[in-house]
Amino acid sequence: MIAVGEETGALGDMMNEVAEFYQRDVEYAMKGLAAQIEPILILVLGAMVLFIALGVFLPMWSLGHVVLHAK
Repeated sequence: MIAVGEETGALGDMMNEVAEFYQRDVEYAMKGLAAQIEPILILVLGAMVLFIALGVFLPMWSLGHVVLHAK
């Protein structure tokens, strides 16, 4: 590309075209990466919420069993 740009005298235009091509390529790759990471993040957040909920509710259930069996 550089050689063609030098021969035609439009090196700046050719470099801008190459930069735009790589910019589009990087943007496309980032969209694909974000689409792949999103389900994993949802699962991780769901597991964290489950862990916190169990940490809150398990002691209450244990206390309920103790109260019911004490009578």
